[in-house]
Amino acid sequence: MNVIPGNNFNTSVSTSQDTLHQSNAIPSLPDTLRQQNGGAVPLSSQIGNHHPLQDRITNWESTQRDRQLEQYRQIFGIAEPMKRVMELEIIEKSGFNPIHNNGNSLHKDILLNKDTSIDWEDVYTTNEQITSTAVAKDIHTVMENNLNL
Repeated sequence: MNVIPGNNFNTSVSTSQDTLHQSNAIPSLPDTLRQQNGGAVPLSSQIGNHHPLQDRITNWESTQRDRQLEQYRQIFGIAEPMKRVMELEIIEKSGFNPIHNNGNSLHKDILLNKDTSIDWEDVYTTNEQITSTAVAKDIHTVMENNLNL
């Protein structure tokens, strides 16, 4: 059970890799066009041109979610995490929130245990959300616009 995401930071790059694609003219040379690895990409960009903690931060929420589901499985059995994952998939697929024009869903926040926290997106809404809520003040107008009535 991981509490912190794994480290995916590359500190070195191998230039003598075995290639699957070989040149038609000379079989011993690698065919760089068929490898689709970016062509003449500098080695410095392959090593990792960002801080090593950035990979861990980008995977933070998914690691915490996996840890939470694993704890639910150990405490309540397999049914609880399966139910939560299925409910979250249903909420993400439906995406119907007429007041916020498909913005942040309260149902999703509850399932992810984020209903008591305030994120950046909760305070600073995008321009699309501001204009849609300013023009349409009631739910009926929003639904009519979404359904083209």
